[in-house]
Amino acid sequence: MNKMIYKGYTAQMEFDTDDKIIVGRVIDINDIITFHGASIVEFETAMQTAVDGYLFACEQLGQAAHAG
Repeated sequence: MNKMIYKGYTAQMEFDTDDKIIVGRVIDINDIITFHGASIVEFETAMQTAVDGYLFACEQLGQAAHAG
């Protein structure tokens, strides 16, 4: 499995052959965090933005964020 880790969150990477993008989903958490990019650099940036947004939303809602 191809994966990337950011701030303790692990994302699974899959290539979408139809759209020619890399699709990611953070694994090992109860919430759903998905993102995509046309390159590894775009994918990494999208993952960081998605995780940071998740952490911000958890903080605003007073909920604990759980890293896998």
